[in-house]
Amino acid sequence: MRKVMCILQAVCLLGISIMLSSHRAEAGDEGAKLRVAASPESVRATELAIGSDEAISKMLSHGVRVRIYAIPVTDTFVTFKKGSEESSLPVDRYGVVYDTVSHEKLILQEPDRVLLSQQVRELRGAHYGRLLPWEEAKVYVPNMSSFSLTDLETGLTFQVQRRAGSSHADVQPLTREDTEIMKRIYNGKWSWKRKAILVQADGQVLAASMHGKPHGGDGIPDNDFPGHFCVHFLGSTTHKTQTVDPEHQLMVFKAAGKLPEYVGAMNPDKIVATFFKTFNLKEIQASRMLFEAPYNDKLERLIAHVERIAADQKKVIAANASEDELIADLSQNVRMLAENKKVLKLKLGLILVRESPAEPWKIESIAAIDNKGKDMLDADK
Repeated sequence: MRKVMCILQAVCLLGISIMLSSHRAEAGDEGAKLRVAASPESVRATELAIGSDEAISKMLSHGVRVRIYAIPVTDTFVTFKKGSEESSLPVDRYGVVYDTVSHEKLILQEPDRVLLSQQVRELRGAHYGRLLPWEEAKVYVPNMSSFSLTDLETGLTFQVQRRAGSSHADVQPLTREDTEIMKRIYNGKWSWKRKAILVQADGQVLAASMHGKPHGGDGIPDNDFPGHFCVHFLGSTTHKTQTVDPEHQLMVFKAAGKLPEYVGAMNPDKIVATFFKTFNLKEIQASRMLFEAPYNDKLERLIAHVERIAADQKKVIAANASEDELIADLSQNVRMLAENKKVLKLKLGLILVRESPAEPWKIESIAAIDNKGKDMLDADK
């Protein structure tokens, strides 16, 4: 039965791939499109033609415009031409379109909104991988099997073989060429940095995370890779600690296109810890998701002038927020590595808010206070 299901899923994926393109549209292409990419910097993208430019412009013009406080983070955009000008507007999974210039959301007529939300859902489903726990995912990547890994950002793909691993997959590139592709993903330098990947195995496309550091035992000769590296799935644990690696789990959810749901379920302590992790991983799209105003000036200054943030103590951060509270005030002593390589010792202050106990926590404000009481993120600093 599983074989039959895999064949059916493969046929469905093939059908979708005929409709969708995993590359940017060529210069001569006409008509409006939906485009999904994991981040603004992502090379890998998936597109879907949704009608003529004129039809989409007309659909948008019939929408009701509502002024909003902030434009939300999204991975999906609708692109179309109006006259000689090309527009690219964010659209969320509910079919709501956003105007970044006027800071308005466009609530479409209900049939249009429902259709657009369905197209967004199908397009995102084709772009991302299935979120499966390790116990289910390992069935598709048994020991000594070979399969392909695709970097979610660059779209680069290489072949690997699973050699070991009981709570995650220990894999090695199959050939020298595969090792070279993997090294290109890491900009020519091996690194422990976690990256979101798609595992393509046995007719499935699964959400996973990898690092790029050869370590431990070897096994495949002449592949120019001195050891193995780790691939984590949902709930995978490390060898030494037998606990989940938070950074790997972040990347697994990114590969599944489910980061908003993942961070939306976090309490204030985890929100702040996740902010540190996403910032240090340079996963800026994920960092923005944590803020009530994702494109605020202070965050922009932090991104522009700080390379890393580290808490001075490893103890759990306490935000002192009860289950019913809507505001959490937190401060944390940190060390920031500035762009000039200078280490700054500061007190990071954050205020987190939510609209109701059922709504997700968001960072409302952030401040980096020096020993003179000045906020280093203010415009005049």
